[in-house]
Amino acid sequence: MQVKRYEAVNIHDALAKIKSDMGPDAIVLSTKRLPGEKRLIEVLAAKDNGCEEQEIFTGESRKGLDRTEFSAEDREILFSLRSEIEEMKTLLHGAEREKYCEEFVELKDYLNTFFDALGSGSKGEDKSTLSKIYYYLVNRGISKARACHLLEKIKQSYPSREVNDYEKGLKIAEDLLKGTFIEVSKQERRVKVFLGPTGVGKTTTLAKLAARYSLEQKKSVGLITTDTYRIAAVEQLKTYSRIMGLPLEVVTGRETFRQSMERLHDKECILVDTPGRGREETGHLSKLKDMLAGDWDMEKNLLLSLTSSRESMMDVVGRFSTFGYDKIILTKLDECTHCGILCDVIERASKPVSYISTGQNVPQDIEQTNPVRLAELIMRH
Repeated sequence: MQVKRYEAVNIHDALAKIKSDMGPDAIVLSTKRLPGEKRLIEVLAAKDNGCEEQEIFTGESRKGLDRTEFSAEDREILFSLRSEIEEMKTLLHGAEREKYCEEFVELKDYLNTFFDALGSGSKGEDKSTLSKIYYYLVNRGISKARACHLLEKIKQSYPSREVNDYEKGLKIAEDLLKGTFIEVSKQERRVKVFLGPTGVGKTTTLAKLAARYSLEQKKSVGLITTDTYRIAAVEQLKTYSRIMGLPLEVVTGRETFRQSMERLHDKECILVDTPGRGREETGHLSKLKDMLAGDWDMEKNLLLSLTSSRESMMDVVGRFSTFGYDKIILTKLDECTHCGILCDVIERASKPVSYISTGQNVPQDIEQTNPVRLAELIMRH
């Protein structure tokens, strides 16, 4: 047996070195964090030169898995999975057991589901089809945990003949995703406020909907902007209001907002633009909330950019929850490659998605959406 020691910054770099040096059949014997400021990790790897095939799993994790049945593609998948497991083991080193116990029990369930997907040949299931479905979901941006959860539902709820069909399996996953989203209420409120971080596209989205309500639905529309921090934002909205022939009110505080609402009392629809500020400026949100306070028939829309990361979108969802927003509007679909992160974000928000902005053109680049369309975007866009 050939045994070698590797040092690397993280487990992924170490496993890349091992794979390049010893091949995909190498096994990891141990990992540990090295002392020192560089915070390197040490990985001990081995390969039996006298045996072509290596055991990868032992104990319960070996159940249902016959190493000799795997194709080259399956071995690559298993090596990738082993990489993730070793990363988890390294992160666990020195952690408080009580703090992470619940999370890793749940993680164990997800991993067991994945092992079943690859190795439960006794049930007559096609390991390759299930693993392909799993990696298709992950490549769409869906989290590994949610992909495992979807696989588990597919295995439990549908006949094996459908699961073994790759295209049918993907359609089942799409249908399951559709059922996780909330339908948009047909009832709309008179005042619509647009909230969100800077650069998300609030002003452009407001202009698109203003055109839709005034030109297509023939409603009387009034515009309000509270974004006096950016002169360009006011000028941009003034241009739109002039082109569409709509009144525009510029407000700077709670009292001027009340006065503007009174002046627009005869309008069937009032659209309110708000400023976007950095996440460090925590006082901005409380001031904005105070400005909007009142007995208005108000609908609050949170805008999220599809070009943002999962962590950024989750942060926005959490920070703006203080407003009790009613709906979500997604922007910049034209700049997005994969929409899978929406699964976790929309679940966290627990709100329906009403519109998707598909480009910069006013007013045409916006569409109403529903759970069917969202699932389609996640699986096919």
